[in-house]
Amino acid sequence: MRKQIDNLFKDIEEKPLFYIESGSRLWGIESPDSDFDVRGFHLQSKQQYFDFNKHRDIIEVMEGDFDFVSYDIDKMFGLLAKSNPTVFEWIRSNIIYFNELPDWINFQKDIITNFDFKALFYHYLSLTTGHLNLKEKGKKFTYKMAFYCIRGLLSADLATRQIIPELLIDELFKQFDHDNDILKIAKESLERKKQGSEKQEIMENNKQKILIAIQDFAEQLKLKAPESSNNKHKLESVLRNYSFNLKASFYG
Repeated sequence: MRKQIDNLFKDIEEKPLFYIESGSRLWGIESPDSDFDVRGFHLQSKQQYFDFNKHRDIIEVMEGDFDFVSYDIDKMFGLLAKSNPTVFEWIRSNIIYFNELPDWINFQKDIITNFDFKALFYHYLSLTTGHLNLKEKGKKFTYKMAFYCIRGLLSADLATRQIIPELLIDELFKQFDHDNDILKIAKESLERKKQGSEKQEIMENNKQKILIAIQDFAEQLKLKAPESSNNKHKLESVLRNYSFNLKASFYG
């Protein structure tokens, strides 16, 4: 994967900084036909950075099972400053393909320490409601969809207790002391999803049971929404200082 990323940047001006695996492979729920969801961020070239014209802030490549998305550092840090949970998963990924960032461990720790659990809660809850809305509009209720719903609910539940949800599904399960209905359904369905196709539809006799459990748990969680928990100014300061030092080093 490192070589593929190197080749991608060989003929463009931007400088690659940090790339990880996201999606189902990171969460440990991949199927045999899952894509490689490579995500990360880059620096604009010196010429792009000082140009008065605005340059693209995202690079996207889709080739076969290689799904690549890269944000420029300003876009990435802007999202982190708002406690965006999607990019928060990126910087916590344990499948790192490419990392040219100085003092990475301390930087990562500072971001995690100052992240907002309220943002995590609403993001993960919205993942569940979003997939349920798709189901209501006629999209097939697959094991992939069910797992995205359940993972969202479990992660939102942990956010209400100011616990950072683990990314790997097996480790996420271990963060709960006892099995509730939603956890039991997740464990029963996990192997089906892993062994089957991404698009395998849930059998009719199980569909209603799973839907009711998901909907009931989501309603319970809505009553436990947390307040903002972070020092936003501290998070912005961490990102600003890191960005300044990185750019000063690169652009001279």
